[in-house]
Amino acid sequence: MKLPPRLIRHLAHSQSPLNRWRVRWENGLLKSPAIEFYYEPGDPHSHLAAQLLPRVLEQTLTPVKIFIVSQQESPIYPELARQRQYNVLDAQRIAPAYDLSFPANAQVVSEHQRQIAAQQLLAVAAEPERFVAEEARIARTLFSGDEMKEALREETSKQLARNNARREKLGHYLPGMWQFNGQWFWAVDRFDRLVAAVAAKRLWQGNGPALPFSPEKAALPNIPANTPVECFLSFRSPYSFIAATVLQRKRESLNAALDIRPVLPMAMRGFKVPLAKRLYILRDAAREASSLNIDFGLCADPIGDGAIRALKAFTTAGSPEQKLDFIVSAGQAAWSEARDLATDQGLRHACDDAGLTWREVHQALNTANIDYAENNRNALFEAGLWGVPSFRMGEFAIWGQDRLWMIEEVVRRQN
Repeated sequence: MKLPPRLIRHLAHSQSPLNRWRVRWENGLLKSPAIEFYYEPGDPHSHLAAQLLPRVLEQTLTPVKIFIVSQQESPIYPELARQRQYNVLDAQRIAPAYDLSFPANAQVVSEHQRQIAAQQLLAVAAEPERFVAEEARIARTLFSGDEMKEALREETSKQLARNNARREKLGHYLPGMWQFNGQWFWAVDRFDRLVAAVAAKRLWQGNGPALPFSPEKAALPNIPANTPVECFLSFRSPYSFIAATVLQRKRESLNAALDIRPVLPMAMRGFKVPLAKRLYILRDAAREASSLNIDFGLCADPIGDGAIRALKAFTTAGSPEQKLDFIVSAGQAAWSEARDLATDQGLRHACDDAGLTWREVHQALNTANIDYAENNRNALFEAGLWGVPSFRMGEFAIWGQDRLWMIEEVVRRQN
């Protein structure tokens, strides 16, 4: 069932009122909202975020609570092995840019070792200062590939299940997450948003940047000049719309050829995306779009015929520039203007904005083959990735609009 556009806009910009009340009920209605950190042992982004705990403890005026969680493959977290392999590589790349540490020779941590580490960290989770020290020691062992030996107790799995259930009840599913006053913030990428939310409640001391960031320090490969940027995007992904809009704005300054490669939406490839994930993505995308001055929230979900028709219309686009323009105009229609791409009126508006000829598009709707979208998905998987938006330059592949700065930095180093 598709929700009315105005209701979707309300949900996108509502800052999780139901989650906020749940948090207040769990923690006590009269208490200041605590900062909660959901940490998974062996998760690279959890480890990077844990290195921020000392400054949180020093600068916040509200309690900090740590919850050790686990992660299994599920519809809410697909391609677990692929994600874990990529997360190691991603942490190695971004850690120097944030003046954080992550071992260059880090290994993917086995499930059994994660369980042992969780058991040890559960014992100190109630004492944040002790947790910081123990986490650093255990993380060194985990990522080095050394084995820890300890009998697992039944209570460990029970406590992890309780923490996982709390995270889900409050509206999330990922490890390495901060929760404050019903809002969720991912690892280091959304740390500045966390600080802003805490400061808005007058519970943060000090000024200056929440987290220094220097792209030139990132551990990125040298890519030959003139290597095109392959852009794997989806007409149903709000993050794809945001990424495409940013690329469109930076097209001239980026100085790199673009290869636009749409894929079929995940929800139309047999994946069931649970409500908690859909709501978080909607709200986080709205928050990021607002920070970039991108209008967002008045939505007409293009899942189904809308996405199929957009993929067919895409085949009539000529240059890479026009293909990108159509991704943006279709995204704007679907995510900002509540125009239904499943209708001729909605799709034609997006086509006109991108300069597509409606006569050609109308013919393509009856004749175009969209097998190319499956070929693009296969190329995405070959790159070691699983979702959109994703980008590849030669052998260098990244996931998420949060990593577009890496493409800019790689191109800058070519000049």
